Amino acid sequence: MLRFPPPAKLQTVSNNTKDMRSIVLILFMMPGFLLAQEEKTIVKEMDNTIFKKDGYWRGADGAATVELGSGKILWLFSDTFIDQDGTGKRSNSKTLIRNSIAIQDSHSLKSKLTYYYKGTKQKPEDFFKVPGKNWFWTGHGILIKNKLVIFLIEEASTDSGIGFEAIGWYVAIIENPTDSPDKWIINYYKGSKTFGVIIGSSAVLQDKNYVYAFGVKEPSTHETYLLRFNKRKLIKGDLSNLEWWVKNAWTDNVYEEPKSSSLFMGQTEFSVHYDQNLKKYIQIQTYGFGNASIGYKLADKLYGPWSEPVLFYTPALKEDKEFVYTANAHPEYKSDELIITYNINNGDFIRLINNEEIYFPKIIRMQLKKDK
Repeated sequence: MLRFPPPAKLQTVSNNTKDMRSIVLILFMMPGFLLAQEEKTIVKEMDNTIFKKDGYWRGADGAATVELGSGKILWLFSDTFIDQDGTGKRSNSKTLIRNSIAIQDSHSLKSKLTYYYKGTKQKPEDFFKVPGKNWFWTGHGILIKNKLVIFLIEEASTDSGIGFEAIGWYVAIIENPTDSPDKWIINYYKGSKTFGVIIGSSAVLQDKNYVYAFGVKEPSTHETYLLRFNKRKLIKGDLSNLEWWVKNAWTDNVYEEPKSSSLFMGQTEFSVHYDQNLKKYIQIQTYGFGNASIGYKLADKLYGPWSEPVLFYTPALKEDKEFVYTANAHPEYKSDELIITYNINNGDFIRLINNEEIYFPKIIRMQLKKDK
């Protein structure tokens, strides 16, 4: 995970930048696998101006998607710049809110995004928020019958290290997801202690009876686990039925972190979905740090075994302090090609807020050739 430490308030940018708050950015290093097999993939960088058309919403990371039905797609974002004056310039932003969302009314990548956050445009606030000093970054979510379930990462300020850490997870249940988000009725449920594993920080899927959520160990070791919930209980806010995949079986008798049952080492955020063409599950994430690559793993079952990662794309960076992270696939866009987003940030905060080419989700199309 890579985010901005608190506080979220930013000072106005002017020609005199010496008073600008210095924000420290920390990269969590993942193993740099050398398994790229680019001959199996076709990758094309796409135009991402759909994210740049709102004068107030000026960039965010995260960028997970959820199918809402009726042709609508929900986008979940984490740290978000808001320009309260609507000038369309990130450098005018005075506030960095911790999460925001958007609704897209079509499965076309060119269709308009409508952004939502709490408060007003002049005094924006996090879309997902509970009382207290802690805040949420978004994980993934899923629509279950007529309710929307969103997993959230609970973050807290610290006096040491990088200035913040993931301390738990929540589930937000929206009772009326077909209404406009500014009218959503949101109920929050705090997750149980899970040995530092942040449930739902990554992919969330479902079948007839269960919701399956991947979780990653925080803050640094990043073992990845698979857990599941009874759907009927989950949509009522009952999180007591949590089961872990441990030693090739489902169990709720887990009293310490089952390290031997970790599926693989994962980034805090990644995507998993079933690919109808490959007849396999495919997992997408970034590998490495700084000039990171995007790669995939394959499996016949959600619980694996998962293949070794294949690195298929390394985005081009233009500055030394730029870095790549938060890669997610978006299977909601039905196509022979897979839509993937990732983000580029900059360790130099002044460069970040003055560069409108980065910190908007980047888009690529990837076609994975099936082995003959």
